[in-house]
Amino acid sequence: MYNVLEVNKTGYEKCVDKGFIQNISRGAGRDVFQLTEFKTYYFLSGGGYCWHGMKVAINVTEGVAAPTPAPAPVPSPKSGAPAPSPKSGSASDSIQVNQILLVFIFVLMWGISSNNISY
Repeated sequence: MYNVLEVNKTGYEKCVDKGFIQNISRGAGRDVFQLTEFKTYYFLSGGGYCWHGMKVAINVTEGVAAPTPAPAPVPSPKSGAPAPSPKSGSASDSIQVNQILLVFIFVLMWGISSNNISY
């Protein structure tokens, strides 16, 4: 079974799985991690798999700010116009896209390693 570990840059560069920041493995390919800060995240698979390329660095540069609650509409007794709809493309949409991308990357890495495909 593979594990997904968040590590620092040195651990990533040298494939060191000791002293990792956190183990985000949930089992059966359900490894999900929220990218909530503007920074570079480093992930690798422990047990020597990093040396076979099972690692990824993700640089988050935008779209991770926590969504702010929309102000409650104030009803106007004289206005019958509908309230404006919220904008699309919010920060929560970007976070979800980042999470899906991360899951896709790990599934792809798992598929490549389990099929013994080398590039």
